[in-house]
Amino acid sequence: MRRTRLTAAMVAAAVVSGTLALASPASADPTPAGTFRQLVGVGSDTTQDVLNALAGDKVAENSYADTAVKSTAGAGIASYDAIGSATIQTRSGGTTFNRPNGSGPGRTALSMSLTGDLFPNATGVSVKSQVDFARSSGGPSVSGTALTYIPFARDAVGVAVRGSGLDTLTVDQLHDVYAAGSDHKVNGQTVHPVLPQSGSGTRKFFLGAIGLNENTVDTSITTVQENQADTALTADGTLVPFSVGSWIAQNNDIAPDHSKDAVAAGAHLASVTLPGDTGATSPVTTVNGKLSPVGGYYENATFGRDVYNVVPTRAIDPSSVFFDKDIYDVFVTSGTHEAALASDAAEGVIAKFGFVNESYNGSVNLAKHAKVGGLEISGLEAKTPAAPALKTTLGDASVKLAWTPASPAPAQPVTDYRVTLLGADGGVVATKDVPATTTSYTFSGLATGTYTASVAAANLIGTGDAASWTGAVKYASTTKATTATAAYGVAPKVAVTVTGTHGVVPTGKVTVKEGATTLGTGTLSSVGKVTVSLSNHLTVATHTLTVSYAGAAQLNSSSATVSLKVTKATPAVTATAPASVGHTARAKVTVKVTATGTTPAGTVRVYEGTRIIATGTLSAGKVTITLPKLAKGKHTLHAFYAGSTTVVSKNGANFVVKST
Repeated sequence: MRRTRLTAAMVAAAVVSGTLALASPASADPTPAGTFRQLVGVGSDTTQDVLNALAGDKVAENSYADTAVKSTAGAGIASYDAIGSATIQTRSGGTTFNRPNGSGPGRTALSMSLTGDLFPNATGVSVKSQVDFARSSGGPSVSGTALTYIPFARDAVGVAVRGSGLDTLTVDQLHDVYAAGSDHKVNGQTVHPVLPQSGSGTRKFFLGAIGLNENTVDTSITTVQENQADTALTADGTLVPFSVGSWIAQNNDIAPDHSKDAVAAGAHLASVTLPGDTGATSPVTTVNGKLSPVGGYYENATFGRDVYNVVPTRAIDPSSVFFDKDIYDVFVTSGTHEAALASDAAEGVIAKFGFVNESYNGSVNLAKHAKVGGLEISGLEAKTPAAPALKTTLGDASVKLAWTPASPAPAQPVTDYRVTLLGADGGVVATKDVPATTTSYTFSGLATGTYTASVAAANLIGTGDAASWTGAVKYASTTKATTATAAYGVAPKVAVTVTGTHGVVPTGKVTVKEGATTLGTGTLSSVGKVTVSLSNHLTVATHTLTVSYAGAAQLNSSSATVSLKVTKATPAVTATAPASVGHTARAKVTVKVTATGTTPAGTVRVYEGTRIIATGTLSAGKVTITLPKLAKGKHTLHAFYAGSTTVVSKNGANFVVKST
């Protein structure tokens, strides 16, 4: 928790009282040489010295080891200066690459660390995973959401001048001096404007503050390394934009001094008439012989500025698969979580270096000075992925999402998928981020109700359009069915039992189908059972039936497959014939074939022994057959029904006809 805010004025008093040791300048890449730490930062010259101090390194020979900022897991900061050796190596065994000089190159290096592009350009090397954050004295140059600009402190841009004729300046004067076509005169005095190097955040901010940009500035103006008065202010009448925080730190011997010679020759920060004011305001004041910020200048909307630490947005999103707890711990203040860089101890160090601590330091709330921006890579195709093709499967109090990536793939490949579940009121029930290799996810343990589930693919540019589904989530039901073999003509029965989970007793209807043909329906009893009777004229065969439960208010539908065997009917064959007949006459035999639920059709033959003596065709299950003349004597005969596609064949009982 923040309890006391240290200001530069308090630090100045501490310097005078002897509580802060001062020493000569020193370089401050991670020390000792060859030191590697987990959280690597590059970029702005403006904040490099204070970040070096917060990393626990020596700055101007002052040791800050006791106030080194670390994550809860012990990850420390490795802050690499904007100037120094031509190249740096930030990981043990990692790539050696050009040192990023300034806010813009720092943000570019961070961007390329995410994409694996070559830094600083196509002739460079891949810096994949070599940078974790960028120091930036300005906001985004590219729209987007890939990078989050976290406020670190408040700085201001002043104008360092040499010569008494430039003690007081106006915004209009500065505009006219730096604009293309300028005669470089102030109040009739010829002056020598200087600008920081290309890519400098201070340069970009200053030009914007005086109403210019890179297209309207005088391109003949000399450029120097930012925040170094010794190389910029070499003659009277010279002026250069300068970080006020850096000016204070250098002149108070807190930071490496690149301005001592210029100050000895009369260099100082000019007072500026701020827009809307009638008098000029100095950026600094003196407290006990030491420089300190002037609050009104720092808070001014024209020349006051936030300085930032820029991190990958996904790294500080706790729901992302790329969430980095170490980065979050060090840089982010959210809710009850306080950034290590916003602690009282850290803010004490920040104040020593001429910056003003604000209540929003570390905030990622876009309403509280945080900003978002896109990857800063020239020619990058800034497209998010299209919506994937989505399929949903309902389960027991669950919904499973399965998806197929959109085609063609975006130029920047998919890195992850964001899966979201909303309730009927539109509130977020659950969200999950999964790696790009994952193509399904299940939300389970849900209450019954209406939900909207969606999935969206993301890449380093941002999250694309979502594919969504809206429907009811219910409990699971299970359908079981049994049958018994049935003869043709007898109605088959399907015994169905449906059960539900979570103690829910199923209600409603079940349907029995063969293919697309409905064979029967039934309504479940109070215990979830029903017996469905089918047609008694199903073909003689083994039938594959689908038994479906339609579901209910709290239960999903379910189904089962069951086999039903329908066999041929077994007939009864009866014959009626005269007991005797003259040997010159022809007897008539009436044969009747019956079967349950059907009227047999087909051929009837009359046999004497194994010899067929007459035949007939059934009509309505009956036929009268005229026998041939029989030789005198007793004849033992029987009728034989030959069967059909639905009824089996059958012999009738023997009967005797006496021929006289």
